[in-house]
Amino acid sequence: MYGALLVMVFFIPYSFALIEICQVTMIMAWMVKRFLLGKAPVRRGYAQDTDPVPNSMIGPLIAIGLLIVLTIPFSHDPSLSARKFFSRFLQQVFLMYLVTQVLDSRKRLYGVLSMLLLTFFLVTVDVMIQYTWGKSIVHHNSLIFGRVTGPMNHPNDLGTLLVTVLPVVLASIIISLKRMPWAGGAIGVLFLLLVSALGLTASRGAWVAFAVSMVALGICLKHYKLTVLIILMLAVFSWVYGVHCLSTRVDMYGVTSVTPSNIVKPSFINTSGLPSGFDALEILFGPSGREYYWGTAVNVIKHYPWFGCGYNAYVQTLRDLRVGHEEYPHNSLLHITAELGIVGLLFYLWLFVSLCLEGWKAMRRVAWAEDLHVLGGGLSCGILAWMVHSLMDTPWSSLQLNILLWLLIGILMSLGTYYKEEKRGTTA
Repeated sequence: MYGALLVMVFFIPYSFALIEICQVTMIMAWMVKRFLLGKAPVRRGYAQDTDPVPNSMIGPLIAIGLLIVLTIPFSHDPSLSARKFFSRFLQQVFLMYLVTQVLDSRKRLYGVLSMLLLTFFLVTVDVMIQYTWGKSIVHHNSLIFGRVTGPMNHPNDLGTLLVTVLPVVLASIIISLKRMPWAGGAIGVLFLLLVSALGLTASRGAWVAFAVSMVALGICLKHYKLTVLIILMLAVFSWVYGVHCLSTRVDMYGVTSVTPSNIVKPSFINTSGLPSGFDALEILFGPSGREYYWGTAVNVIKHYPWFGCGYNAYVQTLRDLRVGHEEYPHNSLLHITAELGIVGLLFYLWLFVSLCLEGWKAMRRVAWAEDLHVLGGGLSCGILAWMVHSLMDTPWSSLQLNILLWLLIGILMSLGTYYKEEKRGTTA
C-alpha cells in the first residue's frame, strides 16, 4: 500500500492511468491485509487498523453517496453517473481512508512528502522548459497565449496544482530550517521556482488563492513576522506577474495577436501599457466571460432545483438543453448545486464544515510536536487554496486535482490519529 501510494504521488501531474492503477493496487492490498488480520488473533496493535474515517465526516459522506445513488436513474446520463460514482466519489473517499492507514509513522509521512517535493521539482523543470522553448517535455504541450501548462491540460489546472502544494512547501521550509538548514535552503529554491511557475500560468484565480492561503498560513502558525514577509512577497509577485499577465493575456483584450497597433507592451514605467479604452484593473480582475458560465449553471439549477441534473452529468445536460456551449460552471458551489441540487449543496457544505473541524482538531492534537503542527497548518492552507480557486475555475471536474485534494485531506487526518498515540507512548 505504501509503495503504491508513493508511485501515485509521483505520477499525479502526469498520468491518469497510473493514478488508477495505483489506487486499485492500494485497494487490493488493503483487502488482503484485512483478510489476513481477520484470520490473525486479536492484538492491541491492530486497533488502529479498524479506525474509520473521522466520525464527523462519516455522516455527510454517507449522505452524499446515498444522494448520488438515488439520483442516478434520473440523471441526464445514468451510465456515466454510475461509473463516476465508483471511479471518482468512492475511490477518492477510500483514498483518504487508505492514506490515514498507511501513514502510521513519521518515516512514512516524510517519505510521502519527499516524493511530493520531488514531483513538483520535476513539474517546475517542465514548466521552465516549456516557457523557454515553447513545448513541455512530458506531454509536449504548447503555450496558450504565452501561458504555461506544464504537464496539465490548461494553465488554470496547473495553477490549482501549484497553489495547493505551495503552503505545504513553505511549511516544509520552516520545519527543515530548524533541523537541516541545507534541506531548508534546497526546499526554499523549490518554493521560488513554484512561485515563478505560478506567475507564468497567468491564472488570476490561482493568484487570489495563493494570496489567501499564504496569509492564512502565517496567521495560523502565529508567525507574524512571516506574515509580513509574505505580504511583501505577494506585493512584488502581483506587480511583476501582473505586468506579465497584461502583456501576454491577449485573449482578455478580445484580440487574437499582439501587434503594435492594438496593444502596447506593459513595462515597469508604463505598468498598464494599454491602448485607450482599456482599464488594467478591469482586465486583471474581470470575470473573463465566467458570468456567462455562471448564468448557464443558474439556469440548470432552475430546471432541477432540488436534486440536480445528475452526478457528473452537467455537460450532457448542456447538450440536451442546447445552450450553445459545453463549459463547466467555473464555480464549485454552482457545479455541485447543478448536479446534485440544493440538497446536494447542503450535504457538501456539511462535509466542508466537518473537514474544517477535523483539521482544527488534528492540529490541536499535534500541538506538542512543532514539526507536525507546522505541517498541519501547511496542509490545511493547501486545502483552503484548492477550495478558493475552485470558486473561480473547474478543478472540481479534474481527476488529478481531486486526487491531490483527497491526498492532502488524508495526510491531515492521519496527524490526529497515530501521532496522538505516539505522544502517549513517549510520555509513558
